[in-house]
Amino acid sequence: MRRLSSLLLAVLLTGCASSAALPPPTDVSPPTAWSGPEAAKVGGQMRFDWWLELESPELNRLVEEALRANHDLAEARANLRAAQALAGQARSLSWPQGDVSAQAQRTREPALAQSPVLGAPERFPSQTLGVVAGDFSWELDLAGGLAASARAAEADAEAALWQRRGMEAAVVAQVVRAWLDLGRSTDLLGLAERRSAALERAVAFLERREAHGAASESDVAAMRRLRADSMTEGTALEQARNNALRRLAVLTAQDPVAFVQRESTLSGAAETPERLSAPDPVAMLRQRPDVRAAERRLQASYERAGVARAALYPSVSLGVGVGRVADPGDLLEPGALRFAIGPSVSWGLFNLRRLNAGVRAADAGRDAAAAQWAKTVLTALEEADGALDVWRAARATAHLSRVGADAAEVEASATRTRAAAGAATALDLALSEAALLSAQVTSATAGAAERMAWAEAHLALGAGWTPENSPGARSNPMSPPPTKAQPRSLPAAHSKPRAEETLP
Repeated sequence: MRRLSSLLLAVLLTGCASSAALPPPTDVSPPTAWSGPEAAKVGGQMRFDWWLELESPELNRLVEEALRANHDLAEARANLRAAQALAGQARSLSWPQGDVSAQAQRTREPALAQSPVLGAPERFPSQTLGVVAGDFSWELDLAGGLAASARAAEADAEAALWQRRGMEAAVVAQVVRAWLDLGRSTDLLGLAERRSAALERAVAFLERREAHGAASESDVAAMRRLRADSMTEGTALEQARNNALRRLAVLTAQDPVAFVQRESTLSGAAETPERLSAPDPVAMLRQRPDVRAAERRLQASYERAGVARAALYPSVSLGVGVGRVADPGDLLEPGALRFAIGPSVSWGLFNLRRLNAGVRAADAGRDAAAAQWAKTVLTALEEADGALDVWRAARATAHLSRVGADAAEVEASATRTRAAAGAATALDLALSEAALLSAQVTSATAGAAERMAWAEAHLALGAGWTPENSPGARSNPMSPPPTKAQPRSLPAAHSKPRAEETLP
């Protein structure tokens, strides 16, 4: 018996030592700098409340309303609470389990189920029995399966936390996009109205000249076409402005119809930031929510592979059962007591084929999660590097368009001077004003594109979620997470986490 016990203990210890799943190799390595020439400030901490640099109090108010009331964000917070509860449930499995019960029942044993006994009644009497019992068991986690399951659930909760942060960043970005679209439409609508007025004056002038035979019908028709095109642009811009207001309403969980009527005076005005604080690629990966969520899902897949391996080995439990069974009036009598206590060993020896298939499936899931994590990392690098390039190009384009608008202003001023001196006609003046407004439209469009590219770059860099202490961060975010949970931390700028997001 002693030898059998020693052999069983050795098997259990072997299972404990070999149940962990080993991570697959990966060759993903981070670059140390972005690909393009650096017009941005590289290094340092990213500003998480980056939208404040647009210097718009109305935008700040809308962002706060969206963070408080947005329905997608409310769903993400609910998913986080559910994941945290499941993590607490998984941790509780390593503690003793049990229940307490009480019942009363009227019973009779069938006479035919007993062997005939001389003198025994043909019909057994009915009995009323009361039962009060408590049954408890404690599984000794010798193979590490319960601990691995708890770590997997905690990693899932951390992934849900990063998903909540990613949703927050996405909501902020959508509010800023809608606001910038509102500003673009408002600015262009004002310029389009001024351009239409200038073309209207040109049409009137040509119609007077046509009446005196000094202009052809085709000249008047061409000018009317330009006026119609300008008026059509104004209608489309008015529709785009209302669409931006409706998007802001939905993002802030408000009635879009009432919002358009109530907030029709919103301008969408925003300053154009001169610089963009862009951390290096490694720092960017530490704060981008989708990368961190994929990392935690990969960690969970490692732990679940360990759970599958732990199922190959015997499990040992300690059980305790105690209670009283008797007539309800006799439950306190000494003879009503029953109890049972002792260990139990369970080993799916004849299920090894199924269990090994589960191990292979868990390993395949781990490899799939590793591939997904590597893809997420590379996609994040691609998006961030591309967003910085787009911002640099948009900035250069906006600068050139402003130069063109300034040149058009000089030309228009010269035409006004000639018209005042009688050297230019009213038509020349109207056409010059229309050309100036066209150049200003181009400049306004390029400026709006520059601001939008600046906002998109912040989203690609992972900013926009509320800074707080993270469940953890590795010193090298490009290496796969370890097979066992380790403490992690984000940059020192993060503040204390909210109560709702503290893992139980």
